[in-house]
Amino acid sequence: MGRHINSNTYTKQYILSKVSQELIFSTYFHIPIDIIRDCIDNNTLIISPIREDKHPTCGFRYNNIGMLKFRDFGGYFWGDCFDAVALVISKAYNKTYDISNKKDFIQILKHISLTFKDIINNEETDPNIITKINEGISKLRKDKPIIDLVVREWNKEDINYWNNFGITIQDLNINFVYPIEQYYINRKQNPEPKYFYDSKDPCYAYYLGRGSDNINNYKLYFPKRTKDSHNRFICNCNHLEGILNLSEREYTYIIITKSTKDRIALFRAIKYYSSLYREENIKIGVINIPHETYKLRDIELSWLQDKLINNGEIVTLMDNDRTGMIEALYFKRTFNFKAILIPKTYEAKDFAELMSKLPINKICELIKSTIKKIKTSNGKNISNSNCREQNTSLPF
Repeated sequence: MGRHINSNTYTKQYILSKVSQELIFSTYFHIPIDIIRDCIDNNTLIISPIREDKHPTCGFRYNNIGMLKFRDFGGYFWGDCFDAVALVISKAYNKTYDISNKKDFIQILKHISLTFKDIINNEETDPNIITKINEGISKLRKDKPIIDLVVREWNKEDINYWNNFGITIQDLNINFVYPIEQYYINRKQNPEPKYFYDSKDPCYAYYLGRGSDNINNYKLYFPKRTKDSHNRFICNCNHLEGILNLSEREYTYIIITKSTKDRIALFRAIKYYSSLYREENIKIGVINIPHETYKLRDIELSWLQDKLINNGEIVTLMDNDRTGMIEALYFKRTFNFKAILIPKTYEAKDFAELMSKLPINKICELIKSTIKKIKTSNGKNISNSNCREQNTSLPF
């Protein structure tokens, strides 16, 4: 970045008079230029070049002032070619280039000038620059994005949505759930907000703690988006969730469930249950996996086991559909965790839905009967067949 080229004119206008926006995107995002043009001409989507992506979720389009924008409809990036360069070289050189900082922006323009020195100055380019760009793209695909939030106040629509599952605003606050006005991803390199609050498309952030990299871990949840939407959840981590609320020791039982919403609904029900049955002296903790194909790490298993009393147990509560049963069987066969499945007779796929259908007193009765079954179920094995047969009681 310290090398000089002949031209001392480092302006956006000068760069774009020499090098097309399409070529800059093509070089820094390592996308063939004909694919970019196909996206522009035919409104097609491609797999993201800057993150792990299983489906085509990204596209290119010129805005009304002639700037080419790349948009990741997964919610991770939305910006022009200069945002793209800032993002890539920040990773390549392990230094944050802030697009809104004048000195940093000049460095971004200088890097583009060096990359395209053959076009701009008719001079030979340094192949090491392309190597560094490729390193930056590779790091982008592996590294954690930085999510920044603008939090708003809870409103009536939020309260009604969560109350449907028996969850109060106090429960949400205790479990580090926040209503979102805006969010940003890698804000310094890509300063445009990726979301603005819309009552038809609310966003809630789950704070999941700070990672060893000193970056805050978040999961963003958009409840009104369709189940098959690629951006119903946006997350910058992949580990057990709810660890901030599993802060005590000597739990009698720890329940592993499959979502934050189920975990908070369980948190609410168990809190009410404990107030009804204080004499039982049972302490129940709840944790959730980030998705229903998650494989528990050895360090996570040890951490959970250290939280239990002697003879305490870890049990699972997954959805009572095929995916949930497969995950329950994985935990049973791998770790010998008993599996709780909600009976089909309740017509509720998960615990949050069960909370929306039954009064809290009935929920507490089911918890009480489930604890009794856990105590008397030693030696019983879960199988595909008896998973399907559980229709009248909470099974194991």
